[in-house]
Amino acid sequence: MDSFAGLGAAREVEVDLLTDAYRISGIVDTRFGRVTDILNQQSGTHVTIRLATITEHADPTAASAAPTALVAVAAILVMSASGLTGGASPDMRIQKRPVKAEFASPPIRIAGTIHVPPGSRPTDGVMNMTDRFLAMTDVTISSTAHPGLGRTAAAVAVSRDRAQLLLIADDAPADDLADVLDEDTAEAWLGADEDPG
Repeated sequence: MDSFAGLGAAREVEVDLLTDAYRISGIVDTRFGRVTDILNQQSGTHVTIRLATITEHADPTAASAAPTALVAVAAILVMSASGLTGGASPDMRIQKRPVKAEFASPPIRIAGTIHVPPGSRPTDGVMNMTDRFLAMTDVTISSTAHPGLGRTAAAVAVSRDRAQLLLIADDAPADDLADVLDEDTAEAWLGADEDPG
């Protein structure tokens, strides 16, 4: 039985990923619609990149090609897949609010927008998640050591654990219940605590 039957047929998706020493571009076969799922749902220690082009940050002019490259998931700093829509199906969508953030993952910096549940502090949303990779949108990647790595992307999967420094622009205290619950539900809960007599 195919455990991925509900996700549709596998398709080829072009990906571009960075480790601290290499850039690897190529094709991943996936049933997922979000780049984060490709990495977070990876059952093995390595992701398979087909028709791979590999360059070292230290010498970006010396590219090599390989029919298949196995890249350690734990070494990936960021991965983009421009062909993926990135959206969850409407029945799986969770309301979130955008927050500006920057991850320093030497030799690169990844700046963009993360999305956290309303009513929570952004740092809690980032630090208490179970997935290794989180989605970031409207992304700018830069590198002082290797300027050629600079690029923009609509959405990426970024490794939280590989970031040496996380900067979150909006870390206001968690909002009150009005931002989490609708007014009728909040009033019903509050009314339940009142003494009826």
